[in-house]
Amino acid sequence: MTSTNKKVAVVGAGVGGLAVAARLGKKGFNVEVFEKEPRCGGRCHILEDRGFKFDMGPSFVLMPDFFKEVFDYCDEDISDYLNLKNLDVHYKIFFSDGDSLSVYNDCEKTRKEIERFEPGSSKGFDGFLGYTHQIYKTVQPLLYKCFTGKSLANPSLWPVVFKLHPFASYWAVAKKFFKTDKLCYAFTFEAMFMGVSPYQAPGFYSIITYSDHIQKIAHPMGGMYKIPLALEKISKKNKVVFHYNSEVKEIGRDSKGSFIRNNGVNKYYDYIVANGDYVHAQEDLLKRKVPDYKYSCSVYLLYLGLKEKIRGLEHHNLFFSSDLPKNLEQIFNENIVPDEPSFYIHVPTVTDPTLAPDGKEIVYVLIPVANLKNKEEDIDKHKKRLRKLAFDKINKAIGRNIEDLIEVEHEFIPSDFISRYNIKNAATFGLAHNLLQSAFFRPANIDSKIKNLFYAGASTQPGGGLPVVIASSRIVADMICG
Repeated sequence: MTSTNKKVAVVGAGVGGLAVAARLGKKGFNVEVFEKEPRCGGRCHILEDRGFKFDMGPSFVLMPDFFKEVFDYCDEDISDYLNLKNLDVHYKIFFSDGDSLSVYNDCEKTRKEIERFEPGSSKGFDGFLGYTHQIYKTVQPLLYKCFTGKSLANPSLWPVVFKLHPFASYWAVAKKFFKTDKLCYAFTFEAMFMGVSPYQAPGFYSIITYSDHIQKIAHPMGGMYKIPLALEKISKKNKVVFHYNSEVKEIGRDSKGSFIRNNGVNKYYDYIVANGDYVHAQEDLLKRKVPDYKYSCSVYLLYLGLKEKIRGLEHHNLFFSSDLPKNLEQIFNENIVPDEPSFYIHVPTVTDPTLAPDGKEIVYVLIPVANLKNKEEDIDKHKKRLRKLAFDKINKAIGRNIEDLIEVEHEFIPSDFISRYNIKNAATFGLAHNLLQSAFFRPANIDSKIKNLFYAGASTQPGGGLPVVIASSRIVADMICG
């Protein structure tokens, strides 16, 4: 541990902010975390009701080496905090024509499964994994670096950029290896977990699919909320002070130095780390104008506590629309609530029965919808239709009427992301991951005007998703430590 009297304010106790706090606390900085909510986690939150424990945001652990890195950085053993269990079935896809496809931890089982859809596709699968492995090897070291527009002027980086084939879409990459649209969708749907269409996401995001199949998908026993709790515990162990129910209203700099405005008082720090939504920080805390960014989609969420166990669903499930191109077009280009959406079902009690009372089940329904940029909230007039559409498909999969089984039900609508988390335009996954908002072009982790102001989180470099948000915390900690 280094010794320092430097004071750091972290604005926001999401996973990125918690990881920064844990790292800098370990290095001996005097760290204070300010959070508007009564507990930590940000979008990686928890909802508890009558013995049901609903993870409200991220639902799986991908790229486990990124998680292990933050614990190693803090001289902690990840196994003392998290019990990560690899899933045997990664996910199950339900197509609209009645077909279903399961993707397994065992790649040989996956090869046999996809051969049913496209004879010879197992060779395409191996080629796809080989291609994405090369992309992963190129990208992985870059995820711990901060780039600015000036970085493009560095000739040493040009070969790296060309290795990534930046102008090929995620969909175009899959099309090189699979002939049928069903398999292409099966190997590109992860783009939706970044809030962007596979037709628009750059092909180098295929590293997500690589991580899925090679590094595997895990579940932290006890739920995803164990992750922020672990980072909070490590932070407190290193004397980080947390201020909950304590919203920061302004970030600025005057003759006395850099400050945050909290409870009507300016508080001065040597370093400030903004972990809240990047655009919220720029517009509302720093009083700046922002460019005309592209934003990720939003989501409509249902959290269901069932009084009985069900069959027919895996831990992770995807139900694809009968017209996926139209579905994606309506969300990402027309900016409307889709007629027939694809949706995701999370049933964590398949793996972890401790999340519900004995003999009961959790079903989390996530329906991607348009964000609220340039439009008014209109989800209310669609909720009944969306709920029925999802329930009808679930009923067919489980052979029962799910409504008869509901003991607890909660919903989270797009505008809730604004009121609860200050997410601009209710863009659940932050800024969109298109080419001109990725890598060098994504907002940097250091402010261009206030030199001791830094950013960690989904809308800054390297991007969205828990593993890379944790990587952003390493970038910030390294810059502050010099």
